Amino acid sequence: MICLERKIPFVDAALGGRVEAATAILSEAEERHGFRLTEPPIGAAEDQRDEWYERHLWPFLSETHLVLAGGDLFATGRGLLDSAGIDRTPAWRQWGAILAEWANAGHWFARPAGSGRTRRSQAARPWEYIDFYMTEYLVPYIDGYVEWRDAVWRVLEAREQEHTAA
Repeated sequence: MICLERKIPFVDAALGGRVEAATAILSEAEERHGFRLTEPPIGAAEDQRDEWYERHLWPFLSETHLVLAGGDLFATGRGLLDSAGIDRTPAWRQWGAILAEWANAGHWFARPAGSGRTRRSQAARPWEYIDFYMTEYLVPYIDGYVEWRDAVWRVLEAREQEHTAA
């Protein structure tokens, strides 16, 4: 089972309940990598080409370890809005594929084997899109995944409230 690395500043702040610090870390990382996790405006131009994710999202993920299931991130109404105002929000399946490619390229933990209740979940294999599709698929692999998801949700909500108030 994967234990999220507390040496990653965003992970440590979010799991430690230091929402203000986690919000600042997240905002700075988003700015460095050219996008924001927010609700894209209706009618924004869209572009979901893989090259953008590898150039912008992969380094962000490596820096923050903000790994959530597609359902957990996008069901909140948030998406990826780049600095030019283009909606880069992938579908849940594409999100899973992006995370799987990133992880399998050596930027994150190898997928644990022997976890879960099915042969498929227990199998020794690389990450696949389905592993990052919804909560139930990540719970067997990430220790405290639901707590992590809830901590990230608190950070995203606090950051949206700050942004709305400004």
